[in-house]
Amino acid sequence: MRLKKWIVTILCMGLLAGSLAGCGKGGDGGGEAGTDDSGEPQKGRYVETEEALPEQLAGWEVQQIFILEDKVHLLAIKKENNKLLLTEWAQQENGFADVTPDWLKNLELSLANEWTETKLLSAEDGTQYLLAGYVAEGEEEYKSHLWKGGEGGAAEITPQEWNVVNDWGGYAMISAAAVLDNGTLAAVNSMNLEILSGEDGRILESGQITEYYDAMISDGGNVYLYAQNSVGSASIKLEKCKDGKTGGSESIIFDKGVSGIKFCALSDGTLVAAGEDGIFRGTQSAGNVEWEMLMQGVETDFALSGRWCVDLTATVDGKIYAIFRTSEGGNVLRKYEFDPEAVIEVKETLRLYTVYDNSILKQAAVSYHKEHPEVLITVESVYPMYYYDETDYNAVYQELNTMLLGENAPDILVMDHLDMDSYAEKGLLEDINDVLNPMEESGEILSNITKSYIKEDGKRYVVPLQFAFSMVLGRDISAGDMESMEKLAAFLSGADYNYMGGLTVSELVDRFYPYFCNEIVRDKQLDREILGTYLDYLKAMSENCGILASRDENERAFNMWELASEAKLAFYEADGFNGSMAPIAMVDYVKGEFAAFENNFIPSMQMGICSKSKYKDTAKDFLRHALSETVQDTDYYSGFPVNSASLEKLAGRDRSDAEAETAIEADGSYVEFTIKDFPPETAQKLVEICKGLNRPAGEDAKIREVLIEALEGYFNGGQSRESTLQKVEDGLKMYLAE
Repeated sequence: MRLKKWIVTILCMGLLAGSLAGCGKGGDGGGEAGTDDSGEPQKGRYVETEEALPEQLAGWEVQQIFILEDKVHLLAIKKENNKLLLTEWAQQENGFADVTPDWLKNLELSLANEWTETKLLSAEDGTQYLLAGYVAEGEEEYKSHLWKGGEGGAAEITPQEWNVVNDWGGYAMISAAAVLDNGTLAAVNSMNLEILSGEDGRILESGQITEYYDAMISDGGNVYLYAQNSVGSASIKLEKCKDGKTGGSESIIFDKGVSGIKFCALSDGTLVAAGEDGIFRGTQSAGNVEWEMLMQGVETDFALSGRWCVDLTATVDGKIYAIFRTSEGGNVLRKYEFDPEAVIEVKETLRLYTVYDNSILKQAAVSYHKEHPEVLITVESVYPMYYYDETDYNAVYQELNTMLLGENAPDILVMDHLDMDSYAEKGLLEDINDVLNPMEESGEILSNITKSYIKEDGKRYVVPLQFAFSMVLGRDISAGDMESMEKLAAFLSGADYNYMGGLTVSELVDRFYPYFCNEIVRDKQLDREILGTYLDYLKAMSENCGILASRDENERAFNMWELASEAKLAFYEADGFNGSMAPIAMVDYVKGEFAAFENNFIPSMQMGICSKSKYKDTAKDFLRHALSETVQDTDYYSGFPVNSASLEKLAGRDRSDAEAETAIEADGSYVEFTIKDFPPETAQKLVEICKGLNRPAGEDAKIREVLIEALEGYFNGGQSRESTLQKVEDGLKMYLAE
C-alpha cells in the first residue's frame, strides 16, 4: 500500500531569522507545546497578519506583488467596456498610495474576452516594462505583448517572433518574464528561454528547454524556471539559469509539498516557497539548497480552500508578503514576520483519519485552529486527493482496524466507502445526536439529508459534510419520464430509439444498482419481491439499450457529451453548483430537461467520532464547525453543502469565473461549446432539488458482484425471472448470514 501522507498540523517549530530556535513537544496533546527547559512557553515564531488594502482597489484584481526600493508594490487590473485598465500602488507609512506612472495609466488595451495575464517588470535604472497576454479586440488568438514605459508614453517592443503563427495555428505564449541586473529581459514559453534586449525587445539569444515550465522567478543574476501545476509529483524542480541562459543550468529540488506552491527569490539568492503545507526558506550554499520551515501551513491562509495565492514576494530582512484572491472575488494581503514575543501553546491535538485527502477537511482543520489556537487537528490520509489507481481497501481495513482496536485510535473518522454499520455495532463510533438534533431543529443543516442516518435505536454515528445527486439528462424525454427507475423503464419500453447506447451487464448494474441495493435486504434476508420489481425495470432498460458482450479497451459508454450527437439520455453526478454548470449547459444546448434520479443523494465526507477518543467534546465541537457556514460557504467542486444557509449563498454566487469553452461533436462535426453560469431560477431549482433528496445511494461490493454474475442470462433471454432471483439469493445467502 502507498505510504500514508500525513498533513500534520502540529506546530513544533519557530525559526529565528535564519536559525532554528527549537522544537515543541506534545504529540498527544496532553500538555503544553513549545516549552523550554523551565516549562515556560517558548517565545519566538513567525506570525501571519493582514495588511490593509486601499479601498480604491475594490473591484480591481491584484495580479502581482513585488518589492521595489524596499517597498511593497502591487499591480492591479480592471476590465471596463472591453478595455483593460492597470494601476500600480506602493506601500507607504500610512498605507498604500497610487503611484501609477502616466505611461501605464494611459495604456488602454482592447480585449475580445476575459483571458488576461499581466506582469510589471522594473529594472535597476527605473525603467519599467509590461508583459501582457490577451486576445485583442477583433482578433481570435491569444498573443503576448511587451511594452516599455517612458516619459513619452508606452512603446510596444514585442519581439517580431512573437507575432509569427506557429505549427499549432497560434502564437508563442509567453508564460513568464523577468528583468536581469545586466539590463536584459528573460522570457519563457513552452519551447524556449529567450534573452531580450532591454532597449528594443529584440531576441538576443534563445535556448531550448527540455521540460515544460510556465513560471519564472529571478534574483537579478539568475532565473529559476518551474511548473506551477505539479499535482501527482512528489517534488517541484526549479531550473536555475545564470543570466537567463540554459547552458550550464542547475536543478534545485523542493520536496516540502507541491500543492499551490508559489516561489520568490531575493537578491542574495535566498529562495522562499509557500503553499498549503507551509512557508519555507531556501538557502543556497556550494550548489545545494537547504530548505527550512518558517510556518506550518495550518497557521496560514495558504491552507484555506476559499482563497488562493496569486503572487509572493519577500524582503531581505525576513518579511514575506502574499496576495490572495478569494472565492468571492476579493483581494487579501498577508504579511509573515518573525515575532520574538509570540508563543506556541497547544493543549489538545486530535487526529482525523480519512482514506482520501479532501479540501473541505483541510479547510475545517485550518479554520478551527484559527478560532481555537489551543487545539490542533491533524488530517491523516491514506491516499492523496487525486489518486487514480485502484484503492486497496483490504489494506485500509487492516490498518484502520489495528488502530481502532489498539491504543492508536484516531479521534475523528471519515467513513466514506467503509462499513460504517459494522464499526457502530462494535461500539467504536460515538452517538452524535447531541450535535445534530439542535442544528436540525434550528434549520441550520438539511435534515432531509442528515436524518437519513438515524438507526433503529434512534442513534446516529456519522453525518455527511457534503452530498451530490444523480442528475439525469435527456432530450426527447420529459423530466417526469426519467426521474425514477419505474418511470424510465415504462418510457423506454415504448421507445423505438436506443436512448443510452449499448451497455455491458456490469455497466448497466453499476448505473442502477446504487438506487436499490439498500432496499433489497431486510433483516439479513433478500427481499425477493422488491428485487423482482427492480429486475423488471432493468430488463426493460436492457431491451432498449442492448447488452454488449464486452467493450473494446478504447471504447466507453455514452456520457453527457454524446447528448449532442447519438445519446438521448445520460447520467451525471452533480457535485455542487459549479460542478452542475457543464451538464446544465448541455441540457440547454440540446433543448432538453434534467431531474434528480430517484430523489437519491450521494453522501461524501461522512464524519464520525471514535468512542475511544480522549477529546470527544472537542471532536464534537469540531464537527459542529465542519457543518458551519465558516467551512461550508466554499464550493469545493466535490459536493453541495449540508449547511442550509451555505446552500442558499452558493446558489446566489456569481460563477462567471468557472465559465469555460470546449469543442464537442454534434451532427457529425466538432462545434464550439460554451459552459456558462446558469440563471438564478435554475440555481433555485437546484436548491429545491437538494432540499427534496431523501434517499442515500447504496454501495455493496458483494451485491454488485452477484448481480453482475446473475443477470447476463436474464437479459439475453436464456434465464427466467424466477431462476435469476434464486441465483441472486443463493449468491448472497452466506454473505447476508455473516
